[in-house]
Amino acid sequence: MFNNFEMIDPEEVAKQRRSLIAKLDTQEYFIADYRGSEMTKDTPITERYFRIREYIKSRDSGDYGQEWLKASISDVWSSKFIGLAEDGFQKLEFQNPPYVAASRLGGDPRCYNDTFVIQTNGCDYECSFCFVDRELNRPELGKGKYFPGKEMFDIFLKKREEWLEQGKHLNVIRLSGGEIACLVPELILDVYNEIEKRDLSNKVYLWVDCNLSTLTYLQALKSELGEIAKKKNFGIVGCLKTAGNGQSGRDDFAKITKAEPKYFPRQFEVLNFLVNTIEADTYVYLVPIMWGERETWQERLYECAQRLSQINRNLPLRTNVIRIRKYTPVEKNIRAAYKEGRPLPKYDDANFEDWYQKVFVQNQKMITRIWYEETMPKLFRPNELEKYEYSYRCQVPLYE
Repeated sequence: MFNNFEMIDPEEVAKQRRSLIAKLDTQEYFIADYRGSEMTKDTPITERYFRIREYIKSRDSGDYGQEWLKASISDVWSSKFIGLAEDGFQKLEFQNPPYVAASRLGGDPRCYNDTFVIQTNGCDYECSFCFVDRELNRPELGKGKYFPGKEMFDIFLKKREEWLEQGKHLNVIRLSGGEIACLVPELILDVYNEIEKRDLSNKVYLWVDCNLSTLTYLQALKSELGEIAKKKNFGIVGCLKTAGNGQSGRDDFAKITKAEPKYFPRQFEVLNFLVNTIEADTYVYLVPIMWGERETWQERLYECAQRLSQINRNLPLRTNVIRIRKYTPVEKNIRAAYKEGRPLPKYDDANFEDWYQKVFVQNQKMITRIWYEETMPKLFRPNELEKYEYSYRCQVPLYE
């Protein structure tokens, strides 16, 4: 089935790219250079190597995003913005980090909605839907610059001061990529140490993206990461590249990531490490891409939820089915994957816009509805759903 495209071994790729991303002797890291990239068309860029991302946007489903940005504080914490909107997508796509930061540090979630993004150049997957330019995921191409953690933090503080002068808030640092957590977790330690050294632990929240690809380098820092995980201003989110239990979903995982299918179960192993070994405040992004028809999707989503619940009973309730939006690099990456022999469902490279709207968007809506309206009621008792149905994900406990 997979002889029409050449798969990669993410462990080998991680080893090769880690050596390019990190100069551990000088504690410097290869940060993506946005200049001339497709990503600059989607997001404001700061200092050429850094950007600020707004999480909850005015464009979120229906008018909910616009309403949230100007709502009263009581409405912001009410159930008004929980659940699915009339268009089938979530009213607020990304509750976290705004809500989790506010719940841990206090204040209005909107004070944590803008995040300062530190994005390394280098990933060990090649996801077909990726919203990052390929050249910003391949450090061997040289599109980046080495920065020590201190200099990155100084740039953050400068931008934070500018934001405050404009009456805006910048209280979250997001470590993203590429991949940081699985490839160079040392950067997590360095940035968190800067937060503590500047006495900002009660004001600045650290949010980390993780592609769940390998445990090799995380395990080596188990004790240090466990100490950070105890802090109230730290959270991490792992991205499951498709639904399944590690056995089911392997073929789809390979087509999406280009990685050998045997590595799909590794995603759950890394999640288990985050939740049960270092006991981090952990969340999940679930990518809504599956082949087959509705009945297959129902089965796979339920299997995925069951597997997550084996890691932690409440982990499915902390899972966010993300929406694959049409960012500028997305079409280019989807077309490139097609030419490699791994097209997305029903994509034939003929009319991207027509396929995107009539197939891809509609599939995402259906998968989102199945997860929230069918899968969760199967997995949780009515009293459990009643308890958490009107809660934000950060209000669903992992450790009781």
